[in-house]
Amino acid sequence: MTFAPEPVDPALRGHAAALEYPGRPDVAASVRVRHRGRRERTLRAARTLAACWGLAIIAVFLPVLHFVLVPALLMLGPALAWSRFHEARTLVRADGACPACALPLHLELGQPWRERTILRCDGCGRRLTLLLPPAADG
Repeated sequence: MTFAPEPVDPALRGHAAALEYPGRPDVAASVRVRHRGRRERTLRAARTLAACWGLAIIAVFLPVLHFVLVPALLMLGPALAWSRFHEARTLVRADGACPACALPLHLELGQPWRERTILRCDGCGRRLTLLLPPAADG
């Protein structure tokens, strides 16, 4: 049985990080980050805006609910699109060991790059902090 190699995505890059738990030494970790160019962010924002406004049009036909859904979706669309446009880096995956219980962690994330991200250990359930270096362009 042969396994196909994982496809290489040039937008995904690895970065060093650390997992922190109070009272324990920090543990080295690594993260995979998706870097998005201006064109990709613009398309992503446009799709988000179109989806929200498309759902608002559909919500017009829902009795009673349309009083809340239509205005909410019309206002939420630009806010979500703005957020998507300004998200140049997305954390895709974090790998490391829990500083509290030493369980190897392999977490699928999908959230914006932040210098401090709160996570939970799958084994002990403790609250961990993923520490990332300041985001540098490139």
